[in-house]
Amino acid sequence: MLCELPLDMNGSTKTTDIAHLFNVNSEVKKLPEATAQLFHHLVAKLLYLSRCTRQDIHTTVTILCTRVQALKEDDYKKLARVMQYLQCKSEMTLTIEPGKHPSWWVESS
Repeated sequence: MLCELPLDMNGSTKTTDIAHLFNVNSEVKKLPEATAQLFHHLVAKLLYLSRCTRQDIHTTVTILCTRVQALKEDDYKKLARVMQYLQCKSEMTLTIEPGKHPSWWVESS
């Protein structure tokens, strides 16, 4: 997924946090149709990734999913930030290990 990114999404950042993640600026221009389709395509892939292995991006991806119908340039910048984070942290893996006193709890309801 990272090898098919457009050039404007290249780079790296150490966090997915964006100060204006929950803000929606209505004065920003809408995205062109081709860019909107790319946005939708990448967000769908990120949604799968965030549910299976990368819980660290789940909040950001959830917000991006709510924006798919009315895309603005700010939303594209938020997506670019997540992709740059994934480029920086591409070697990070999900590891589940027991501690000194292993105990597992399962909710059955």
